Amino acid sequence: MKILLGYENALCRSFLREHLAKTNVDLEIFVAGSIRDMLQIAAERGNITAAALDLELPDMNGLDGFHHVKAQLGEDIPLALIGSKCSNTQLRAYFDQGVAGYLPYTLAPESLLAALRVIGAGEAYAPVEMLSKESANDVPRGGWLTGRERDVLNGLLAGQSNKEIARVHGLSEVTIKHHLKSLRSKLRARNRTHAVCRAIELGIAEESQPAL
Repeated sequence: MKILLGYENALCRSFLREHLAKTNVDLEIFVAGSIRDMLQIAAERGNITAAALDLELPDMNGLDGFHHVKAQLGEDIPLALIGSKCSNTQLRAYFDQGVAGYLPYTLAPESLLAALRVIGAGEAYAPVEMLSKESANDVPRGGWLTGRERDVLNGLLAGQSNKEIARVHGLSEVTIKHHLKSLRSKLRARNRTHAVCRAIELGIAEESQPAL
């Protein structure tokens, strides 16, 4: 998966380049400080999976920059925005413009990576805390997970397939699929990757609970 990121802040670019890009072998992360440089990297590297633009890039000019990059990269490449926290109304306006996700500066590194994987998989992403209050409160905490749902979540966090999770716990793959469906429903996740992302956001990724 090739991820192209445009960050105005040089320190952020350095961290992404020197840390995240080198510690996640399944991701190729390219960073730039302007739209012009981003498009040059995209032309040189090719096959970009997803991209994200900092709203503070010097040549961004609001959503004009977004639409320009979208036109250059093509409609098939998900394009997200990076910025400060915004209101639910503004967030929905961005999605109406075709934005694939919104990545606030406050995202922790592991949450940022999970969000990028969600976007790269073709899913929309928005942090739980930036959704409407009603929507956010509908998402249960980790204590609502059963022991088996916790086992499945731990397997997802470890990058295991359904078959591998089933083998570890001595269960059938059909049973794992059942618990995965229930887990996704509780976390309001659209797929496996999204479930991992939601678990990290809600702070339940590191919680432990004995299996049933």
